[in-house]
Amino acid sequence: MILPLALALWALLGGAPADPGRSLQEAIDAAPPGATLEVRGGVHYGPIRIDKPLTLIGVDSPVLDGQGQGTVLWITAPGVTVRGFVIRRSGRSLTHEDAGIRAEGAPGVILEDNRLEDVLFGIYLKDSPGARIRNNRIRGLDVPEAERGDAIRLWYSSDAYIEGNETERGRDVIIWFSDRSVLRDNRFRGGRYGIHYMYCNESLAEGNILEGNYVGIYMMYSRGGVFRRNRFLHHRGPSGYGMAFKDSDEILAEENLFANNTAALFLDNTPRAEGSPVRFERNLFAYNGIGVLALPMVRGAIFRENVFWENEQQAAVQGEGNLQANRWEGNFWSDYVGFDVDGDGIGDLPYRSQRLFEALTDAMPALRIFWGTPAVQALETAARLVPFFAPQVRLEDPAPRMRPPAGIPGAAGHTPRHRVPWLGLGLGGLALAMIGWRWLQRTPAGPIRADPRQTPAAMLEIRGLRKRFGQTWVVRGLDLRVQPGEAVALWGPNGAGKTTVLRCILGLLSFEGHIRVAGRDVRKEGPAARRAIGYVPQELAFYSWTVRETLAFFAALRGVPVDPGIVEAMGLATYQDHPVRALSGGLKQRLALALARMGDPPLLLLDEPTANLDMAARLEWMRQLQALKAQGKTLIFSSHRLEEILELADRVVVLREGQVVAEVAPEALARTVGLQARLRLSLPPAEQDRARRLLEEAGYPVVANHHGLTLTVPADQKLAPVQQLWAAGIPVQDAEWELSEP
Repeated sequence: MILPLALALWALLGGAPADPGRSLQEAIDAAPPGATLEVRGGVHYGPIRIDKPLTLIGVDSPVLDGQGQGTVLWITAPGVTVRGFVIRRSGRSLTHEDAGIRAEGAPGVILEDNRLEDVLFGIYLKDSPGARIRNNRIRGLDVPEAERGDAIRLWYSSDAYIEGNETERGRDVIIWFSDRSVLRDNRFRGGRYGIHYMYCNESLAEGNILEGNYVGIYMMYSRGGVFRRNRFLHHRGPSGYGMAFKDSDEILAEENLFANNTAALFLDNTPRAEGSPVRFERNLFAYNGIGVLALPMVRGAIFRENVFWENEQQAAVQGEGNLQANRWEGNFWSDYVGFDVDGDGIGDLPYRSQRLFEALTDAMPALRIFWGTPAVQALETAARLVPFFAPQVRLEDPAPRMRPPAGIPGAAGHTPRHRVPWLGLGLGGLALAMIGWRWLQRTPAGPIRADPRQTPAAMLEIRGLRKRFGQTWVVRGLDLRVQPGEAVALWGPNGAGKTTVLRCILGLLSFEGHIRVAGRDVRKEGPAARRAIGYVPQELAFYSWTVRETLAFFAALRGVPVDPGIVEAMGLATYQDHPVRALSGGLKQRLALALARMGDPPLLLLDEPTANLDMAARLEWMRQLQALKAQGKTLIFSSHRLEEILELADRVVVLREGQVVAEVAPEALARTVGLQARLRLSLPPAEQDRARRLLEEAGYPVVANHHGLTLTVPADQKLAPVQQLWAAGIPVQDAEWELSEP
């Protein structure tokens, strides 16, 4: 019976025992599987662990307090329900992924009506399919965004139902390798990605409010997503996308509202497969900087019966090209200047996006500062009057609507529980609401200025780069394009041209071809281009000064003050009066990164930065780079360490003899270039001969010496020989490996 057990627990837990956390854990341990425990009020100290099917119900908001150490509540069993608790004060270790609630191997977990406060990760599900996460309020730690964990994270946890939750001060709500998730009527604000899908299929997001994040929803490498009646509001960061898709297929986005975003929708290689349906229907794009932003490679997307209302630019191409390979049918365009003689509601002339100034801003985004000025009006007039000024047509809608279709997003049908108060006002009311919001917003987004660092079409663009020393060509016809916020690794053997490419970008070497950094031509606008770059060379050389003097000198060269926040973040505050020559290699590398960050450049070039660091220094360095990437910095780095590329890079450019031979995802690098691992295994001397015979029979080439065995295996099979030896009862005392290309 539930009631007697609840009464017994009330007597046990409600009287403020000396160690209430232990008492709660003891009650959980003593309960039979399938029991329902009622916890009435009080503070109970974690960590708490549930390792059996159990229902834990909080009455009068009992508190589970992690005391700032580790994960507060661990769930490691199926069929667990946790309802009605305040869960607070997790640890702060990103390495250990400290969380408010963490479920591993716990299918069917139900988490509802809980309040999570001051937690690093909020709710973390790992290998826990079929979860139900409802009506929780999650507030992360009050720390810089780069140091936050995810508000909700799913890892290999398919069939999750996430409804009615609110999050703030989290990094992402991330759905990773988890199919058939449903996210409905949630409100996610103030994070990096409101919802981030990676390698997910058959996802549904409906009735959610995404507000004030860097990006509202970002789906990558996924198939089968439906996005319906969501609200994407006020995404104005460096990326500032309401919704974005990369390498995804079979998408339907309908009846969504996009308002006051830098770019409402961003498409990168979506659809990925020819003929895959990617449809955007009956959405409202209003008062955004750009309505639809896409790479010129995007083709096959369908835009039907959408409303494009007073966006600064209705559609744009990131770089050169057009969007004609996509289908535009029956949309309403607020800047359409056609007519409707037969009164059928469809314009008799096609809508064409063909503004000269828009074509210029596609190539040079910094020109947006002149939007709406008399100079732009004069330019557009000249383009209309003088035909040879006219740019190419960016897109064409052959049947534009003369008025918006009935039932704009939010006017009827499904209503999310978190309503935007001005949603039903129509387009005129939306305009007034947007103007009011801009005037009343307490924290402005910052002044708009002609600054190459403000959302360039490409952070780096290289076309036809060639460089030779004497008669030897070291770079031959290299093309590369890097987007803002992207982390790109350069991979190749010594002499492949990696360092030469970086030095050409810096303008330190003469070259043939074209390089633009943040929209600036490196040859013609060298100083302006270099202001957008921070550089960390492989070999460091400093003057015989203290850390403080070095920081002051380089800050003066940049024309900026020394930023105490950077000094503190790099762990140099206590070393400022130390001579640089007395610093360890790891501290010198931190100093180099601090100098590279002077002036807050958006692009960082890193030439094998961890080559001379020990393991501890490498781990700290990678933590710093991950934090910078999370802040939106663009990273271009060369490395010979596969683990660093897997941890940091978004893609890998493989160089050989100065040419790009492949561009691959990090996880495909080892297979693409045929990486091999040279293993050195330390074994008990008495087992060495048997181990050698076993491995040779398995097909491995083995060399024996007095230290153990050395063999070569594919890089993605490093553990296979170790597993075979253990299976044969041969202990491996130590294992080391290094990677090489064949």
